Amino acid sequence: MKFFKPIKSFKDVNIAIEIFAELSASRMSKIMGFPLLELEITEKDGKLGLLMDHLPDKANENVVNIDKIKSALAFEEVILNIDLKEEHVLAKEKVAYIIDHGHSFNAWKPLYYIQEIIDKKVSRFNLWSNWEKFMEGVEIINSIDDKNVLEILRDTAEEIYQHNFCKLFDRKAVEETVDLSFRIFRYRKRILSSLF
Repeated sequence: MKFFKPIKSFKDVNIAIEIFAELSASRMSKIMGFPLLELEITEKDGKLGLLMDHLPDKANENVVNIDKIKSALAFEEVILNIDLKEEHVLAKEKVAYIIDHGHSFNAWKPLYYIQEIIDKKVSRFNLWSNWEKFMEGVEIINSIDDKNVLEILRDTAEEIYQHNFCKLFDRKAVEETVDLSFRIFRYRKRILSSLF
């Protein structure tokens, strides 16, 4: 069963940046092996939105992939996800996934706020993690070439631009979003081990 999340229709460039953050997090997690859902932009009943698997259950520490969930705390920190909470860890058939990455990278954050939190732990929920599992996540992130991350960010921004659902997400906004998101990722990656 699939879940369709329509893209909000009010005019704000942050809507496009939110979708960029959601898709980029999903695609980055795929190459890193962290438990996020695969998302795709699609149209349903004349509306554009994100299509993903439906997750019917709230997750807990008894899920079968608890070690991956615990190590994913490092991923949530490196992408500056300020909205991680227990309600955003859902499950299907005892396999857990972290959802809702629309407040990652620079989405819905003015620059002064990014500067205020860039050096701090931002997760409000620790995914039942511990130092050892967090450091396993750090190792996974460090094993990925930054060029692969930049390519995902660029491809995702281009896809959103091509869908043209937000006129404010013009070429300049695309470049700024990719640049700032990549800077956030690279900086947070350097300080990641200090953020547990």
